[in-house]
Amino acid sequence: MPLRVAVVGFRHGHVLGFVNAARRLDYCEIVGIVEESDDDLQYIERAEVERTHPTFDDLLDDVEFDLVATAEYYAKRGSVVIKALQAGKHVITDKPLCTGIDELREIKRLCDQKGLEVSMQLSMRFGDAYQTMYRLMQDGAIGQFLAATTFGQHPLGYPDTRPGWYFEQGKHGGTINDIFIHGADMLRYCTGLEFETVVAAEAWNASLPEVPFFQVGAQCLMTMEGGPRVMADVSYMPGRSWQFFMTGTEGYLAVESGRLLMRPAGGQDEEVEVSPADLPAPSPFVDFVSHLERGTQRFLPMEDVFRSQMAVLAAQRAADTGRRDMPVPEI
Repeated sequence: MPLRVAVVGFRHGHVLGFVNAARRLDYCEIVGIVEESDDDLQYIERAEVERTHPTFDDLLDDVEFDLVATAEYYAKRGSVVIKALQAGKHVITDKPLCTGIDELREIKRLCDQKGLEVSMQLSMRFGDAYQTMYRLMQDGAIGQFLAATTFGQHPLGYPDTRPGWYFEQGKHGGTINDIFIHGADMLRYCTGLEFETVVAAEAWNASLPEVPFFQVGAQCLMTMEGGPRVMADVSYMPGRSWQFFMTGTEGYLAVESGRLLMRPAGGQDEEVEVSPADLPAPSPFVDFVSHLERGTQRFLPMEDVFRSQMAVLAAQRAADTGRRDMPVPEI
């Protein structure tokens, strides 16, 4: 019997990746479609699917299935994950997984209690350039890791290209949590280190008076195990998306728009050829469903999902509260 997938929440375009991947896999079957709001049905229409049930509760009462895939709006997402786990279902989400530290802890508790698993669409580590960065770091190309600066600026897209709920108070949950989840996961993955402290974080609005509560700007400074510092700017502003500048005792590595440059200590910049990623799965969705249905080992472990999410939730809380030198909670 194929893995039975229910797609719950069509509030972000990333849901199309779940639907399209499930359709391509002969060991997956989509058995339920839920979107509880009529506010914006563009992604249901683009996915060329029809709602099978008006609510998630109706679906749970009516259909047997194994996995929930969700791209609900961010502040609702954690409650969907928790309800699915309580009902005995595995879950994969778009990023972020949730918007609250207490929600994340409850998700982890339910997974442990019920023997269930969750995953998240942390697609960056599946890319060729980022896999090449990972291999260079693991091979000691820049020596001992000392510091990183990362930029993950995205165009704002107001009011036309972003879903409308982004700009409804209480639904977004913060720009650091929205964007830095990719950068935090890559830094953990490439360095093998955990985030320890949020030294400082800020999120503000200086350019969108139409939506004064929306966090257009977002920056944080964090420490990792052993002392390396990470400075991140993940603001909504014009800019090139995702740049990493990694500094070590033996040199410097820069990754920008799929291009890698390395400068040995005392040397000159040298372009590094990007190697094709030889991975067991092309995406987090395929990685996860293959594990559930075929028993393959996960390339993106659940522990990484939880720890990367906790790091950015801590940075978001520090930005929202003005707290400094805040420890990253354990998960």
